[in-house]
Amino acid sequence: MNNTIIKFFIIVLSLFLISGCRFVKDRKIKTITIIDQLGRKVKIPEKIERIAALHHFGGKIVYALNQQHLLVEKSIFGNEAAALNKIDKSFAALPDMLTGNTYNFEGLAALDPQIVFMYTSSSQSEREQFENIGIPVVCVKGETIKESFEAIRLMAGVLHCKDKGEQYIKACRDILDMVSTRLENYGGKPCKAMFAGPKSIYCVATGNMLQSRILELSGAINVAKKVKGFWAEVSPEQLAVWNPDVIFLATYNNLSTYDKADIFNNPHIRTINAVRTGRIYWFPSNAGWWDYPAPNCVLGVIWSAKKIYPELFLDIDIKVLANKFYKQFIGYTFEELGGRLN
Repeated sequence: MNNTIIKFFIIVLSLFLISGCRFVKDRKIKTITIIDQLGRKVKIPEKIERIAALHHFGGKIVYALNQQHLLVEKSIFGNEAAALNKIDKSFAALPDMLTGNTYNFEGLAALDPQIVFMYTSSSQSEREQFENIGIPVVCVKGETIKESFEAIRLMAGVLHCKDKGEQYIKACRDILDMVSTRLENYGGKPCKAMFAGPKSIYCVATGNMLQSRILELSGAINVAKKVKGFWAEVSPEQLAVWNPDVIFLATYNNLSTYDKADIFNNPHIRTINAVRTGRIYWFPSNAGWWDYPAPNCVLGVIWSAKKIYPELFLDIDIKVLANKFYKQFIGYTFEELGGRLN
């Protein structure tokens, strides 16, 4: 064997080792092309066996589709993850790739997921960290109910469980239909409501946010609907002009820096209807946020509708409804996960 042939084999062997056998492996993998919720064409393996979901939204849908056995990392965070760690050995055994608000991208890549589901708000540089090493990224979003259902169908299609996706959507729609049917028979004046964010009573959910849609589906008028942006800061004078009848307080990410006493003791807003009548409520969120982008927010719709119009929902036990929903779509009841209602 001459030196030229020997050099050729050395070069081929080197390329084979450097590529981690991907060239040979990829030739054998069948792929399909899908369009994600950013409108991007993404080529993914036809058969999916390992996935990651880098947002609560995607992680919850994976569980609702009963595909959590495909996860290479936890994909669910916060109080919900803490509860699952205690009662689900399989979940507890999965690595946690999130520290604070920062993902361990190198660690995730080492887990070798075949695809990564990321929320559309992720940066291009974050997506490219995976795409540059050959891991496809499928972007999903759920800022509206419609987008949530689109994300369910997209992920169910990718994971070859379309029937489970439709079951999930139907369960969500059944709750929304129940609320809308009862509200249709209500002949009174619509309630004026406001959603305050975790920073202060002056931090409000605008018309651009999911919380505004939750209020609308609950039969209320969001007093801040015409405001633009994300958790907009407003003045005490503006709150007085709006004069909401009900105020809901967001608690997601455990970031709340105030409590009800701060509101009731605030002399600038004592004349507001919601303060005078005591109709101020923390939104249930200790076992999976009900005011957060995810189809589970339908539970927030019926809970808030009952708070606003209790006479229309006297026969509905929210805890029973939540237990059934959680059991079906996460494998444990709301109470088993430490869920509480405010």
